[in-house]
Amino acid sequence: MEAGIRQAMTDYLRATAAWRRQRAEEYDKDARNLRAAAGLEELADHVLALPAADERLQTLSRLAMTGEAFTPGQQTSYEIGRFRFHHAEVGLDAFLDRLVELATADRGEQGRFGGRLPEGDDPWS
Repeated sequence: MEAGIRQAMTDYLRATAAWRRQRAEEYDKDARNLRAAAGLEELADHVLALPAADERLQTLSRLAMTGEAFTPGQQTSYEIGRFRFHHAEVGLDAFLDRLVELATADRGEQGRFGGRLPEGDDPWS
């Protein structure tokens, strides 16, 4: 399973990097987009190099995989798209730690936009 998350997450990160490079073209070679794209490529390489037993990957696999695809929630996806856009010094491991926090929050909000329901009355549980 962890090998699946590594490849799926890498595919997602590289696709997001390609999107950032496309944004750079649209916005006159905006250095922030190019920096974000390079950072996402670096993060993808880092994810591939992590050991299969990495706890963060196991958690992300449980929270953000749909079949064979990495499908992060809203907050997780948003932050991935902004990786190193504003701050070039964001660390790879610190960002992965943050992704786990965001994926946990995304999962907690899934289907609960109206708030918590009384016990036994929640169709999503």
